[in-house]
Amino acid sequence: MKKQMQQGFTLIELMIVVAIIGILAAIALPAYQDYTIKSANRACLAEAKAYYNTVLADLNDSRTPAAPRNQACNNTDPGTGFTLATLGAATAAANAPGDGTITCNLDSGGDCDYSSPSNN
Repeated sequence: MKKQMQQGFTLIELMIVVAIIGILAAIALPAYQDYTIKSANRACLAEAKAYYNTVLADLNDSRTPAAPRNQACNNTDPGTGFTLATLGAATAAANAPGDGTITCNLDSGGDCDYSSPSNN
């Protein structure tokens, strides 16, 4: 009589693998969501900084600044309302999933920073 060889995994082995995958997913998904929020906030920060630098350059060259493109940000203050005499703070908000507010101080050369309710 021939010995029958094992033909696959047992139910307990499969259940252990599924449990391990579930634990890893429970850890990874919240971290992934945090990373997507951070990246959306930082993308808006970069976009706002670049836009307000071009606004300052356009105003310095006596040109009318173009409207913002708003790909990573929404509610960006358009630079068309600024003049060299009326520079001040300008704001933008990050698109979802971002939750940050970008504030650029045009008086100090366009220094930008973001504040976020999640402190990212």
